[in-house]
Amino acid sequence: MDIDPQQISRIDYPAPDPERPYVYPGTQILINHFQIRSMDVLQRVVDTVAGLRGEQLRTDPVPGEYDLKHLCAVHRALFQDVFAWAGQVRTVDIEKQRQDFVLSADIPGRFQAMHDELTTENFLRELDPEEFAGRLAHYWYSIYSVHAFRDGNSRAMRHFFDGLAAAAGYKLDFAAIDRTALLEAGRHRFFRNDAGPLRDCLRRITSSR
Repeated sequence: MDIDPQQISRIDYPAPDPERPYVYPGTQILINHFQIRSMDVLQRVVDTVAGLRGEQLRTDPVPGEYDLKHLCAVHRALFQDVFAWAGQVRTVDIEKQRQDFVLSADIPGRFQAMHDELTTENFLRELDPEEFAGRLAHYWYSIYSVHAFRDGNSRAMRHFFDGLAAAAGYKLDFAAIDRTALLEAGRHRFFRNDAGPLRDCLRRITSSR
């Protein structure tokens, strides 16, 4: 898949608001291929369609080098049926619930630094479960704090780290914890600079293959 995350994303929407290019004018609803104008309906469609694409990825994962291009390819595979910008790095700065994420212009550089560090650690191979969970928490938060996409970051991250864990000899069972646990743990790390809850969550879902 030919994706260049260094390029400015081109969003092919019909006359969007230049200041808010991802949503229908006057709304918070993401512009989508189905022209859905209901937040609840769109969420159900995303959950269904991306869920089906996710099942495909479990049997046929997206190959890559665990870099930004790889994460973009995962996001594209999950959300291509719903959003024109699937697989494209966001072009706007965002915050959610008082969390300011990395500026859009800084995303490639931050991700490259993370990938360089991951490479020096041999992609977390040959670590025992405790060590693996601790380092996984570090990289999980690194990508969480970048929030590379306008939406769909958590789902893309789960599949991205599924592959990283598998290559290191581990399996991640996200069903073993509440679906909001990782989000809350990420917020805890953001506001309190404490990775303990995030590390604990990841340890609970990690097992040897």
